[in-house]
Amino acid sequence: MLSLRTLLLSLSLCLLAGCSLFGWSRFAAPLPLTPAEQLALAEGHGQLQLTWPEQRSERSKLNNTRSFLAYAGQGEILIDLQQATELLLQVNQQLIRVQRPANGRPVKIDVSRYTRNGENRLRYLSSVPASAEVKLSLPFPTLRTDLQQYALAFQPIDQLIETEVAEGFPGAVLLVVKDGVVIKHSAYGYSQRYADDGRSVSKPEPMQRYTLFDIASNTKMYATNYALMQLVSQGKLDVTKPIQHYLPNYQGSGREQRLVSDLLYHIAGYPPEVHFFRPDNRHGPAFYSLNKAHTEHLILTQVPFATERGVQSVYSDVDYMLLGMLIEKISAQPLDVFVRQQFYQPLGLADTLFNPLQHGVAVTQIAATELQGNSRGGRVSFPANRQGVLRGEVHDEKAFYSFQGVAGHAGLFSTAADLSVLMSVALQGGGYGWQRFFDQATIQQFVAASPYDHQYALGWRTAVQGDLAWHFGAYASQYAYGHTGWTGTATVIDPAHNLMVVLLTNKKHSPIVADGEGYYFSGDRFETGRYGSIMTMIYQALQL
Repeated sequence: MLSLRTLLLSLSLCLLAGCSLFGWSRFAAPLPLTPAEQLALAEGHGQLQLTWPEQRSERSKLNNTRSFLAYAGQGEILIDLQQATELLLQVNQQLIRVQRPANGRPVKIDVSRYTRNGENRLRYLSSVPASAEVKLSLPFPTLRTDLQQYALAFQPIDQLIETEVAEGFPGAVLLVVKDGVVIKHSAYGYSQRYADDGRSVSKPEPMQRYTLFDIASNTKMYATNYALMQLVSQGKLDVTKPIQHYLPNYQGSGREQRLVSDLLYHIAGYPPEVHFFRPDNRHGPAFYSLNKAHTEHLILTQVPFATERGVQSVYSDVDYMLLGMLIEKISAQPLDVFVRQQFYQPLGLADTLFNPLQHGVAVTQIAATELQGNSRGGRVSFPANRQGVLRGEVHDEKAFYSFQGVAGHAGLFSTAADLSVLMSVALQGGGYGWQRFFDQATIQQFVAASPYDHQYALGWRTAVQGDLAWHFGAYASQYAYGHTGWTGTATVIDPAHNLMVVLLTNKKHSPIVADGEGYYFSGDRFETGRYGSIMTMIYQALQL
């Protein structure tokens, strides 16, 4: 039975909200919790953890009310009524009454009928008895799938990619998320199409939606940056401090003045790369290294700067090699182990890993890259070079030969589906489901445009002023950020539109074409592998 006070309050609020007065038709029925949900509620996991009623401010309207992120058609609240027998809540002006079950155990209520895309509002109204405290936990959103709603709108994109595959482009996987829903997830072409001599194989292997790709420099974001953002959020790393504060051996030639943020902004002054894997590298034979420990020693003490600190933003793999080393120092774990334990395993991402062939992934599950080792069709020669079509081993020479496949700048393999979950963590303020990995303030810090070059944030690339339209497309908002990878991968996170795009291609798995005294990968000349047109067409399809 409802108390008279609760009934009168409920009726008055219901009239204001326009809900039915008969049968409490908008009230949610309590559901039992799973063991995982019981743990989430007990340990305070998720997006919000609340104990109501509260007195957090003398300004009464600030008490017992919160906003939370959700998407239309999903949402739940875990509730431990403790000593309360009844609870009255409001979600986006809709009343929800909860009664303690006979067994007194915590319950879950489904609020998916009341949620909307973006910010939602939750308010505590009353409990019986009025002095009783109740505990509530709300999860972060998780992805749902509806591939039919925009199928017709995406047909021009399908036609473009399929036409290019018919003309020789190797393959791609495209995944689009809008408002928490996967609305596009398609595979095109082949995971392996060409033999090492550049001719088509007799039985090319069709690309699958869950094919793993060498994501190249997207490693910088979804391994290294995520690790850094978590360490910052936990107070274990301050990017405004000198690198030497964390890596004491980093000294000499002005290294003491370099800050962690200099590496993230790419203003430390390093050259774009050092060819440690070649004895004839431009820095001399002393910089030849096929051993991770020796490579790290060279980076800490020997690799010369190309410019002074802060002169200009020069995209450099050396910056992220150092950042990977910094993570290993702070965490006391190898980079691949740290990100697996802190991110990929908690999120259930079994297809996101370094050195996949060493972890039981079949080579047929992985998209192929270059055709003749790292020889550029026989034009490049060095002693350690591999032979044949590269597949399942990181393409990047520095990561493979000089870091044994695990480096801060490259080496991660993943699928479009796994990346969409990882990207959701950033878009949703640092969490997914009942897991929180870093806080919103850290995300804002990392995605804000650099004061040195607005095309960069702290590691992330930005769509500010449209200078990177070749990556983000013509219609990305000023708030969009993401990254690309040399093998043919691009990611876009656009908070203004609750939009995420994963475009994975194996465009380097294509014949080399002579071009005067130079050459190019034929896959680089197709629109699919140039990103911007596909991104633009996605915004057009969604009328954004």
